[in-house]
Amino acid sequence: MSHPSLATVTVDGSFALEQSPFDIVQVDVTHRCNMACSNCYIPNRDVPDLDAEWILRMLARLPPRRNIRLVGAEPTMRSDLPELIARVRELGHHVSILTNGLTIARREYLRELKDAGLRVVYLSMNGGCDDDAYEVVDGLRCAKKKIQAFENLAAEHMYSSIGIIVVPGVNEAQVGNLFRASAQNRGMRELHVRGVGAIGRHMDAPNQLKLEALREIVATQTGVPLSDVPERGEGSSYVDFDIGRLHMQITEWPDLGSKRRGRLTLEGTVAPFFEHVMANEGGY
Repeated sequence: MSHPSLATVTVDGSFALEQSPFDIVQVDVTHRCNMACSNCYIPNRDVPDLDAEWILRMLARLPPRRNIRLVGAEPTMRSDLPELIARVRELGHHVSILTNGLTIARREYLRELKDAGLRVVYLSMNGGCDDDAYEVVDGLRCAKKKIQAFENLAAEHMYSSIGIIVVPGVNEAQVGNLFRASAQNRGMRELHVRGVGAIGRHMDAPNQLKLEALREIVATQTGVPLSDVPERGEGSSYVDFDIGRLHMQITEWPDLGSKRRGRLTLEGTVAPFFEHVMANEGGY
């Protein structure tokens, strides 16, 4: 697959790679997936995988030591993911993956990624430990594999972030379950709680919780009065804070106007992540 090699002037709010202001750059390495979730920011499955050599040429032009997130759909669908991780590390960048966890439920595969240099994993657990919730939100009864992925990350001492999209009447209780499980495992460092975003394929509008409603759910399910917890950061659509050693972030999606997160585009630029995804209707 060929891609434009360079964009030095942008007119759509994106930046030349060398001038990227974003600390985090997300790279949609594949549109393939082994799930069909009700909420998916890139539901278009017909886009070919990005060419690995092109990805590496683009990332080599970024300012040094960026946080590169290899995402999808599902990045573990790529057979060359271990090599890609190793080569991104060789460029001097930090690297993480965002995964649904079905593949890393095999501990041998997770060890392969770790041996390649992976140290940070974001694991989506929208149903927590409840198959009924997974069936509604993610279209698959996969609690056993999700829990195994969680346990594998803990056993391999990976820096792990757990994420849950809250759907009212379906999985609020799982916020508390994930909070308690994460607090008991030292490798689980972050818990991200967000609402359904009107982005890509998504569930109905009543499920798109605003920030204050999400804060109330978190306080109720964790038993922690958030009014007593100092905040590390706050924006119009998110709030960051620590409960013990566990960092938590509550986000109302889409998080428009973020100054931290960019997306590598096919034009060889970096664009604001959510704005770019919404502009091209959930796909490249």
